[in-house]
Amino acid sequence: MKTYFSPAKLNLFFRVLSKRRDGYHEIASLFTAINFGDTLTISKSNKDSFTILGMENLPTDAKNLVIKALILFRETVKDTDPVAITLSKKIPIESGLGGGSSNAATTLWALNELYGYPLSVEELISLASTIGSDVPFFLSNGLAYCQGRGEIIENIKENISLPLWLIHREGLCASTPSVYKECEPSEVSREDPKVLLKRILEGDPLFVNDLEKAAFRLVPKLGEVKQALQGTFEKVALTGSGSAFFGYGLKENRRAEGIPVTMLKRSENSWYYEVDSPTSLLIDSTSRSLM
Repeated sequence: MKTYFSPAKLNLFFRVLSKRRDGYHEIASLFTAINFGDTLTISKSNKDSFTILGMENLPTDAKNLVIKALILFRETVKDTDPVAITLSKKIPIESGLGGGSSNAATTLWALNELYGYPLSVEELISLASTIGSDVPFFLSNGLAYCQGRGEIIENIKENISLPLWLIHREGLCASTPSVYKECEPSEVSREDPKVLLKRILEGDPLFVNDLEKAAFRLVPKLGEVKQALQGTFEKVALTGSGSAFFGYGLKENRRAEGIPVTMLKRSENSWYYEVDSPTSLLIDSTSRSLM
């Protein structure tokens, strides 16, 4: 039995460049893994089981990306044993923090390790791209410039550490497809993504998210949250399609809402590890056999 940290991600900038013929959007974004996340425990077993701790009413069948990853791995690597998987959830759903995508990528990595590395990282990334646009990122080194619909990843070798705070308000969310649909080409930023990347690497970040205006139209309260947070932080941005925000530059004599988070990277041959996880393990659980 082995437990893996399944990190959340932040989009330090998010540019929407165009809408593609396949219905997806062409994007350019800088993703970073952070030390807030879920944990996934896996072991061989006499029968398949999947247990979720910490959140109720999450699917435990093929609608869950963990099970999608398991099915896909088995279709690729034959003659695998039954497994017992326990997922301990902390990442809020529909928050733009990539919880489901991270869980799927962690499952692929854990299964590959469990069965003696039958697949290369490149093959895992290829499998991940069929599960979801954000899944390949988590198989990067943890800081990556992502293009296409998010599946084209370029590892950033530079080590940077920005003082960031994670803020999430319960009950404020809009679905990712609806936010993309609402996004108007006329209102997106004209900032060059490569310039945005250069600024962050040089310690002069400009946080741009082209999905913010669409998300705020759909959920006006999100705009109010950002306005309030700007009284606490020098810079505030939505991550992904929301609803979580991150703050940068805590203003003097201000008490920060949310939690401080650390940017994470992983070495080439190992998975992420948990660094001073800022929340305790939740214990409510549901458990069902695989369908």
